[in-house]
Amino acid sequence: MIRSSKHSLKDCNKAKIITIEFFISCYKEMLKKYVNILWNDYQNNPMSLLPSAICNRISTGKDFDSRIRQCAAKQACGIVNGTLCKRRKQLYKLKQLQKEGKDTKYLQRKIDCFHPSKPSVKNVNPEIDTRFVDILETGGHFDLFIRLSQLGDRTEVRIPVNHHKVSIKWLSKGALKNAIRLNKKYITLIYEIPDTPKKTKGVITGADQGELTTLTLGPNGNSQITVKNKDGYDLNTVCEILAGRVKGSKGFRRAQAHRTNIINWALNRFVWKNIMQVNYERIRDFKKGRHTSRELSHWTYPAIKEKVISLSEVEGFKFTEQDNKFRSQRCSKCGWVHKSNRKGKTFKCTNAICGFVADADLNAASNHETELYDISYHRVWYERINRTTGFFWLKDGVYTSDGEPIVSHTQKE
Repeated sequence: MIRSSKHSLKDCNKAKIITIEFFISCYKEMLKKYVNILWNDYQNNPMSLLPSAICNRISTGKDFDSRIRQCAAKQACGIVNGTLCKRRKQLYKLKQLQKEGKDTKYLQRKIDCFHPSKPSVKNVNPEIDTRFVDILETGGHFDLFIRLSQLGDRTEVRIPVNHHKVSIKWLSKGALKNAIRLNKKYITLIYEIPDTPKKTKGVITGADQGELTTLTLGPNGNSQITVKNKDGYDLNTVCEILAGRVKGSKGFRRAQAHRTNIINWALNRFVWKNIMQVNYERIRDFKKGRHTSRELSHWTYPAIKEKVISLSEVEGFKFTEQDNKFRSQRCSKCGWVHKSNRKGKTFKCTNAICGFVADADLNAASNHETELYDISYHRVWYERINRTTGFFWLKDGVYTSDGEPIVSHTQKE
């Protein structure tokens, strides 16, 4: 697996900064022209590399040799292929469904209505490979010098780098690659880490996402809950800040970066040592068709999921997704399901015999730990029995409040 660490360019002198900024502007100009060529001429014929004849057609304000042109062309191919990947998957699925004689009306409409747009390279960082990068260890004031050569007109730059907590962590687990990503403010070092073998011993815990608490683990995971940092920030407070920012402004982008840092910081504090598997709630199209507040519109559940997957690769626990139907409304103690059970952050079982009270996210995480009867395509879902009479959801089936089995009359076709 690949990991990275960012290092500031604040230790570079002014001449180096000017050279790096000029190189980045010329590189992005090349990248934009390659993307235009690929998008206009090779959209139906995806390529991983461009022929030399096409690479050398591009002209910029600096004398770049063929190797740096090939480097930019390769990155442009990756950008375009990534943009078109989803459309290719949709077309493949469409053909598969047509062969099976199934209804494709919805997927066809989706393909017809949404067309991929040409990717922008405005915020793309140049990826410089081993042909132009040498990593020199030094015993002086700096830990490393990153030597960049052949940047045009035989220009060479040495960037001083000091290790920090993240880079030391990845160095202890793997090796530093002779490749970087370059930005006007920082340099990104890349590490190759051996895959961590999946654990065969440990506990299975559930995980529930939330707006107020980023992630909550069930009792098997020691009921761990994300907390505010020393400055009083958590995901909810950062979403409040984002709601007050003008979209596209510098303050908005800073708040977005702050949101990512808060998610990473909060989940890095969790102890995963004894956890063998995490049952994660599956959320899809959370905001689709809903009138959400501006604050809630900045709650980013995909970023939380990506971080947990990243941690699973490093910590060695298995990541599995589960359907989240009714799990937040089910009592983890008696199995009673009713919409009125949950009100905000508080869960209170409305079953007169039980009356269990707990944190709503912790209760939902507990339900993800329990192996329950599969209610996919069941009448309790289609008839929304959770909103009317309620029902008991147990390992062996679903039952009325009187203990009578609820038989499904709706089967998957």
